Amino acid sequence: MTDTAPGPGVARCPHCGTDGALPIHYGYPEPHHIRAALRGEIALGGVVHDVDPPSLECRNDECGYTFSA
Repeated sequence: MTDTAPGPGVARCPHCGTDGALPIHYGYPEPHHIRAALRGEIALGGVVHDVDPPSLECRNDECGYTFSA
């Protein structure tokens, strides 16, 4: 599965207003996905069986709201 969501700095969280929502990668993460998540560049969403899962996650640790752009 590929990441098609906007990158950090593009979207603002509608819940708390923090800039720079992270694109969510779904599916089994490969090593480069894990490294990107540790660097704070993406969020890992796990294996999702939803028809339309959220594409972005707020980077604010106290918020963590997920949404679609």
